[in-house]
Amino acid sequence: MPSFIVLNRDIKQYFLPYILICYNPSPIMRLMIKSMVLPIIFTLFFSCNVRAQTFIDCNSLRYDQEVFSSVDISSNIIYGSNINANNASENLIMDIYQPSGDTAQFRPLIVWVHGGSFIGGTKNDQDITSLSMAFAKRGYVCASISYRLGIPVPIGETNATKAVYRAVQDMKAAVRFFRKDAAISNTYKIDPEIIFGGGSSAGAFTALHLAYLNEVSELPSVIDTVAMGNIEGGSGNQGYASEINAVINLCGALGFKEYIIPGDIPFVSMHGTNDQTVPYSTDTIYLLGLFPIMEVDGSYAANEYANSIGVYNEMYTYFGSGHVPYLGNTAYMDTTIRFVSNFLYDQLNCTPGDPSPLPNTFITTGLISVIDRDPTLKIYPNPANHVVNIESEDAIDSYKLFDLTGRLLQTEIFSNRNSVEVQRGNLPVGFYILNLNTGTTEKKIKISFN
Repeated sequence: MPSFIVLNRDIKQYFLPYILICYNPSPIMRLMIKSMVLPIIFTLFFSCNVRAQTFIDCNSLRYDQEVFSSVDISSNIIYGSNINANNASENLIMDIYQPSGDTAQFRPLIVWVHGGSFIGGTKNDQDITSLSMAFAKRGYVCASISYRLGIPVPIGETNATKAVYRAVQDMKAAVRFFRKDAAISNTYKIDPEIIFGGGSSAGAFTALHLAYLNEVSELPSVIDTVAMGNIEGGSGNQGYASEINAVINLCGALGFKEYIIPGDIPFVSMHGTNDQTVPYSTDTIYLLGLFPIMEVDGSYAANEYANSIGVYNEMYTYFGSGHVPYLGNTAYMDTTIRFVSNFLYDQLNCTPGDPSPLPNTFITTGLISVIDRDPTLKIYPNPANHVVNIESEDAIDSYKLFDLTGRLLQTEIFSNRNSVEVQRGNLPVGFYILNLNTGTTEKKIKISFN
């Protein structure tokens, strides 16, 4: 649990020494208490009492579906500054997306980071703006951030690693910006305890490393913390937490999958098997397809490793697709939004009576859609409106479809079929577990209908 949450809930533990000093203070101490200590105690105490009475309300389908028709965008908000790759000071800006007419006071936040190989791209890139609009219409607050770009020559592992490090520092400053605002004025009406981070391509790299590269001992040897600053960086809003609750990894990778350790936050990944820009599994990454940088662990490798150590994650594979297939493709973008939306909805702490199931009550870490891990199996579309198609290299003998309480809903028996259809019929919107029998093995698949 992030330290800032503990601080709000255990104020007496932290401020008991100050209370004892206040019992019989000296004249100098009275002045210090009046000017410094009491305002801090008051602010945190007030924050604690306000937060204790708030919750995420999902009963109106908010966060699961688009419930707002329009979005308000605040452009070019400065969230920090720092020295860039050219040794010049650079202001860091972002666009903030909020659902129009929303009256909620505490809303989950998604910080989005654009792609561009750390040398290009902007906060206005089509994929990031589409994601920000879609999730703002679902009731989230979204921020699309700029960050310091540039990989100086010589182009190689050292300077590329530094570029990732700068981006992580900037993203941390953006997260802190919102927690600072929430503590002071809450201009953007975010819930500081529910912040997600994600991105596309290089932006996914950034979000993954923010979440999992969090120990000094893990820092690559090429990082000079004296020259570049520590992991938190100096991009702004110091004194506030930069942790996030979950990661959205769209076609990204980690320098080392071992950055993920037991107990880490969950993540969702989407990646194409034919990605020639960012490896789907473990392979060397090239800048612009020309300059070899380093070996990285792509989404599939991260998914497999996380499963092996018990870190909850979900993955969708774009079979046969290349890099960021959702860019400029409505069908792929719709699938991406729905899959990520389902994952994030599961992470929210909704009120009693919430119609959406919470996955941790029925899915173990290892029970994730076979599409994640079995290249012999294709499942599409998933989520689906009416029909889920399944293609298997192994002959399918039968399947059974269960709801999340374990109730059997459908049974179908086949004779050596390599493709089958799962019909929705009258089933309601939601998640289901499909047991697929090939005669020698039984595979459990998580599917959903919109």
